[in-house]
Amino acid sequence: MKMKTMTGLCAALAGIAVLASAPAQAQEIGSAQEEAASPLTIGGAIRFNYGHKSWDKDRRSGFVGLDTARLDVNYDDGRMIGSAQYRYNNYPKGQGDYWQHFLRHAWGGVRFDDKSELHVGLDSNPFGLLPFASNNFYESIAFYAGFEDKYDLGVKYISRPGPVEWQLAFFPRDGGSYGGGSNTAGASNRYSYNIVKDDDEQGYGTGQTDSERNTLVGRVVWNLGPEGRHQFGFSGLTGEIDNGRGTDTRRHAGAVHYRGSYGRVNVMLQSMRYSYRTAHGPEQTYGGLDPNSFVLVGGFGYPFPVASKGDIHIANISYDLPGRIGPFSGFKVYNDYSVLKKRSGDYRDSVQNVTGMSFGAGKWSFYADLMMGKHHPYLSPDLGGLAATSSAHQGFTRRINLQAGYYF
Repeated sequence: MKMKTMTGLCAALAGIAVLASAPAQAQEIGSAQEEAASPLTIGGAIRFNYGHKSWDKDRRSGFVGLDTARLDVNYDDGRMIGSAQYRYNNYPKGQGDYWQHFLRHAWGGVRFDDKSELHVGLDSNPFGLLPFASNNFYESIAFYAGFEDKYDLGVKYISRPGPVEWQLAFFPRDGGSYGGGSNTAGASNRYSYNIVKDDDEQGYGTGQTDSERNTLVGRVVWNLGPEGRHQFGFSGLTGEIDNGRGTDTRRHAGAVHYRGSYGRVNVMLQSMRYSYRTAHGPEQTYGGLDPNSFVLVGGFGYPFPVASKGDIHIANISYDLPGRIGPFSGFKVYNDYSVLKKRSGDYRDSVQNVTGMSFGAGKWSFYADLMMGKHHPYLSPDLGGLAATSSAHQGFTRRINLQAGYYF
């Protein structure tokens, strides 16, 4: 979430009036206004959460802890623009008992006269529903598969605003890995979920050394209706998989998506298909699986296998509640559903459904989510559930997440 300040027209007129009557005082007011209107803004957030997992018998009362501390830096003088965010996570025992830090994004750019923009640096992938394909705090299955809220290193062009908008980006490399505790996998200490090198101690010991390279992403949307309340779009992605064995392969993805507003009701729909063509040797596997039926994807400290081919479907609905209760306002209730239908390895589908509410109070923001799912790295005991699944965990499991964040 972002919080912005701006100087109003009344303040500007008042400053002019004082300038005419008291030059010394006007200089002080003018300096204050210039400071308030500075193109550089620095902020951040501190977030805490309570979690409860239905399958965690050791912590039947759940767990509480720090989720994130982050620093945000933004610059916008009308022409030159930029943004960066660095995060530190420290999770309690119920959520892995580890710490890590990473750069979420860091880019600089220019805004042209027609309001189009050119960005260079660690920037978001223009793929699918933006800025998120979800309403809840934990996002959708597309996030864990590497197709939502993802940042890579490269260059991106954003067209001018209008009925038809498009974006085109080229990312020679992924966002890189950063630091974490000794119980994390080094290559997976990152915000975005990318294809990563497996880790012998904290991963699956497959010996896979894949990484994403030279990714081209394009997106176009049509804004229809009053104030662009209906947005239809298409997205496409293609890139290389460098496997460190001299036999690079390719990956592809395509999506159709829709975002619509019907008064207080908001709808998000997306269907996408992806395919990773891999060249793994017979020894680069685990559990006797076909080594080319999955890839290792990592983020937030740990890798997990994802089916090398699949379809992801997303259907979200939300309702904005009017009014306020004491200091609380901006109430939104929602249900976010997403499913990964795997087309490789004869793997079982992964499902995620989140019913929840978000609201705020001044600089505080809150989420209350009931998550249900199966064969999912954050929602079930079989942590590798975006590829192979355990026959011991066929049913749905539950996770409760209560989040409180202070944004400054």
